[in-house]
Amino acid sequence: MLTIRTTIFELLGACAIAVIALLAPWGSSKAVGAPTECNPDAFGHGCTIHAEDPGNPGWRDPTDGDGSPRPDPPKSTCNFNGRPMPCSAAGSNWSNAKQCWVKPLSPQPEPTHLIWDGRTDGVIYECSPPDAMFSAGGGRSYWFWSPSPPELVNPSELALQAIEQMHLRAPQVGMTPVGSGAESLVGVPTWLWVENASKQVTGPISRSARAGSVTVTADARVDRVVWDMGDGTTVTCRNTGTRWTPARGTGRSPTCGHRYTRPSTSKPGGAYRITSTTHWRVDWRGAGQSGVITFAMSDSRRLPVTEVHVLQTG
Repeated sequence: MLTIRTTIFELLGACAIAVIALLAPWGSSKAVGAPTECNPDAFGHGCTIHAEDPGNPGWRDPTDGDGSPRPDPPKSTCNFNGRPMPCSAAGSNWSNAKQCWVKPLSPQPEPTHLIWDGRTDGVIYECSPPDAMFSAGGGRSYWFWSPSPPELVNPSELALQAIEQMHLRAPQVGMTPVGSGAESLVGVPTWLWVENASKQVTGPISRSARAGSVTVTADARVDRVVWDMGDGTTVTCRNTGTRWTPARGTGRSPTCGHRYTRPSTSKPGGAYRITSTTHWRVDWRGAGQSGVITFAMSDSRRLPVTEVHVLQTG
């Protein structure tokens, strides 16, 4: 079986979605000076912690603070004059090369028809530009001969079409303290979880796309959730985290969390920006080929962190 490794850059050109790095080894490590906790959970693996120079955080908000970045999953690359097109419809497959819907004529023209030009092999196809349906001045359908099936939709494009059918969504940040605008304290454990965890947010989820006789099946899942805590520390959890409830008390999260060691007073707006990023892996197969598509989706929230000073009086 031929195996193809598909990347976002190959499929989408200058796309804002980053290509995900290879998975880190299972297990966990801890960054010095950044008390953080994370244990195995829903995804069945451990967690890794990475600390960066607080003066140069690894994550930069591409919206410059105007909103939370929420990149969409990759989309199908079938297009007509730059306009997105379905890769298959009504028994026809879209050809980017010919810019039309292509399907074999049925029945085939008589052997004496001029379209054969004396040939006895190959197949006669019909090419129907979409503008032929939208405008009297648009292109017209025509026939052409080909010795073999013309290049139509490639399996990786069908994989993207299957991803579109999943209707995947970005994660929503769940964390303590609960409630927008609530403040946390230095040294107090912060619980982290994906607020809207579902198949469309973390997987696993499968969909198939078909073009003619070719069917491609895509299996998608989130293999890790990366939390940028805004203080130069990132927390990577192989789980969706544990939702905090009053009954759980003031201890640390049993699955995914962080503890701030300094206040956020020096940050814009006096708050840390916490960003939760789900890293998706999509394995697809079809037409004797297979491949992997990776991408990420993010959400963020601001958290003010203050420091308590104890005054002693005589």
